[in-house]
Amino acid sequence: ELPQLSPQDVTMHAKIIADNPSWDGEKTIVITCSFTPGSCSLSAYKLTPLGYDWGLNNDAQDMPASHVERVQMLLSDRYSGFFMVPLGSWNFNFKGIKHSDNIYELRLANPLEFYHELHRKTHFCYEEEAATDDI
Repeated sequence: ELPQLSPQDVTMHAKIIADNPSWDGEKTIVITCSFTPGSCSLSAYKLTPLGYDWGLNNDAQDMPASHVERVQMLLSDRYSGFFMVPLGSWNFNFKGIKHSDNIYELRLANPLEFYHELHRKTHFCYEEEAATDDI
């Protein structure tokens, strides 16, 4: 979990706001989710005007902390917005220990449910093997 929004997220958020001129930057936020052992942490951020300009024009990884503001978040059973999910599976809990430095592609969509079969391909491979062994 980072203490503030990452430079890559600031850049992406600034570009999304720029691509959607009808959006109000003061009302547009980024919500991050960090999975820690035994818990889940949510944080919400908005860009300052300097952060917006920096996100559109940056070429460095160093970003002043003053470019983002942490904002209050109210949790509710209703969500108004969209999700940016990776192409393919987003749930890495079923994949074992695999780390890659490759950045994945994101798309706007509703995330697949937690136990969706796309997240558990190896589970179904073992199940298929067990079924063929029984024949």
